[in-house]
Amino acid sequence: MKKRFLMSMAAVLMCASAASMAGAPPFSGEATLAKAVAAPAEFTVDGVTWRCEGDKCKGTAERRSTLDSQIKECRKVAAALGELTAYTSRGREMSKGSVETCNRLASSKDEEMVANK
Repeated sequence: MKKRFLMSMAAVLMCASAASMAGAPPFSGEATLAKAVAAPAEFTVDGVTWRCEGDKCKGTAERRSTLDSQIKECRKVAAALGELTAYTSRGREMSKGSVETCNRLASSKDEEMVANK
């Protein structure tokens, strides 16, 4: 009886976790560039397509599973698109201080890549 109960609970938990993963909303983000792009442009950063026009960029991805923190996401975007003045992902806007940290990390990462070549 106990074994049957445990097996039933395990099945319920597996179904619930599969349903929650399947129901994850698509990724969406927004970034404001310090320097506007001259013409509309599209970039792919870590599986997210970023479309930029002027100083505004919007990122979307239907499926994106990552454990990256928001600061890591921001760093990757800033490294690819350039210095940012604002960053929002999954409905959470970063503070001005966090965006400054993001830019600093992105530029130090760029310097590391140049030094290692």
